[in-house]
This record gives sequence, C-alpha cells and structure tokens, in this order.
Amino acid sequence: MNVSTHDIHQTLEYRSATAIVRLLPTGLLLVFLGLVIFALVDLDREPWTLIGIVLCWVVGGALAGVALWRRVNPGKPLFTLSPAGIHYRVPMVKEVLIPWQEIQDVDTTDIEAGYWSILWFTSFPTPRYNTWVARDVTVILLPQPFYDQRIFVDSFLLRGPGWNANFIRKGALVQMALHHELVSVEPRALREAIEARWLAFRDRPAVAPARTSVPSTAAASHSNASKGAAARPAPTSGVVAMGDDSKAMSPWEATKVIVPLIGIAVVLANLIGLWDLPGQDKVREVRAKAREERKYWADSIRRNREESRKLEAEQKELRRQLDEDMRRMFSR
Repeated sequence: MNVSTHDIHQTLEYRSATAIVRLLPTGLLLVFLGLVIFALVDLDREPWTLIGIVLCWVVGGALAGVALWRRVNPGKPLFTLSPAGIHYRVPMVKEVLIPWQEIQDVDTTDIEAGYWSILWFTSFPTPRYNTWVARDVTVILLPQPFYDQRIFVDSFLLRGPGWNANFIRKGALVQMALHHELVSVEPRALREAIEARWLAFRDRPAVAPARTSVPSTAAASHSNASKGAAARPAPTSGVVAMGDDSKAMSPWEATKVIVPLIGIAVVLANLIGLWDLPGQDKVREVRAKAREERKYWADSIRRNREESRKLEAEQKELRRQLDEDMRRMFSR
C-alpha cells in the first residue's frame, strides 16, 4: 500500500538495503572484467596489469558479498520519521534525534558532490576528481549550532568521503540531505512524508522519543514500487518499513545479474582449457615457449653465479693455504 501523508503518527523507517543489493551486478561485472584481463594479457610481459586484475577481483567480490549479505539482512534504518522527529544514523558512528522543532524548513534541491578516482589507462596512473549531481533531493535546514553540537563528527575518517553530499552549509543554516535513491523511494513521496510531519509537530513541545522495534521488511509488489514509495507494514503496530523490497528482483535486474554470471562461467571455462578463441592455442604455446626460455636463461644465470661464487671460494682457500705455507717456510 502507499503511505498516506495524513497518517502522521506512523513511524516510517528507511533502509539502504535495496540500494546496496542493486550493486550486485556491478560487483559481478568487475569480477568478469578481471577474469577477461587475466585471460587475454601476458602477465610475463605486462606484470603491472596484475594490480588492476587483483583490484577488480577484490572490489568486485566485496561488492557482491555485501550485496548478497544485505539481501537477507536489511540492517538498521538509515533514518526514521516519528512524531518525535527524524532519527538519523551515521553508520558505525552514532545515532541522532533531530526534533521537528529544530528544523527551520523543508526543501527540494539538486546537490553536486564528487569523488576521487585513478586513471589507469594512461602512461602513468593519474588521480582525477569526478563530480556528480543528485537531482530532486529532499533537504531539511538546521541551525548551525545544532548541527555542530549534535551531528558533526570531528574525525575526517569517521565522516567519510560522502559527508559533504549529505551536509551542505547555507549561510547560518546547514542543509541536511535525505537522499531518496539511497533508500529506494520516490523523491516526492519522501518530501511529502517529511513535510507533513514537520508542519504537524513543529509547534508542539519536544517530547522524548518512543522506543520502537526494528520491523521485518515484507515483500512489496513491483507495481506499487513503480507508483511511488511502497510501504510494507511491520509486525510492530505503527511502524512501517518504506522503500522497495530488497529481496524482490524485477526481470531486468535478474538479467543484469545472470549475464555477468554467464560471462564469468564462460571465461573460467576458457581458462581451464575447455574452449579456446581462434588462434588462442598458438598464443598459449608461444607464451609457454617464451616462459620456458626465460626460465632456462634464468636458471643458467643462477648456475653461473653459483659456480662463480664456488670458484671464488676455492681461489680464496688456495690463497689462504699458500700464505700459510709461505709463513711456515720463512719461520724456519
């Protein structure tokens, strides 16, 4: 069902589980890319490519693992709307209650942020700053003192690279962004839910927040997700989990997972020799022969060095014996 903005006493929970689950195709694609590079590149001639291969496998495997874990374990809400205010969680750092009375305004805006990446396909790896724009983001405006005392995290490492995309200074206020894409809801539905509660509770005295249990997320239909934020009732009365179901998968999303899996299976079959590209067997023979030649010359150099060290030791022993014989002769 769709959440009614008039039912302002409901507690709405927003999780990022679905957005993380949707990273599964990206993780599988990175693993596939690493396997393709490993199959086609001659590591003996271009050993530096091993760095990119390992990065693809590690990052891709980590993304796929986290996505699969979140599919069955949605985790805690990223933020929660209740009559007491917005319960906001800074992952692995702290949880903050933002009373409706502290919010100065609710707005929708575009947010520009950025991140650093490394260009590998150049003569030398080069860092580059990339920018992106999040459209139609719902923001709440908070007083600067409240932000400094209750929300701001002193540690740069704990704040993380995305802090400036969530908290933007605006004069004497701070815009706090509640990204709808992170919690898989429609921007308009999110703003309406926040604004309705803010208008209803902003003039009331602040009260202590009621403790709520974490609901289990029920499955939502694909048709409801396309109309807006799909709400699924939780076992606890008055608490509703918002957003698309992390376990649901549309045909298109399933295709994005199946295609990389097929590609991984095909490349693995190629690596173990079940099939070859045209001319790939000859390339492998040439590489194997070149590898044997390099090994032969490396072994020859190693043997020559060992023989040289042995000869040098023998000559040193002969000189020592000669010096000893000369001392004995003159001592007589």
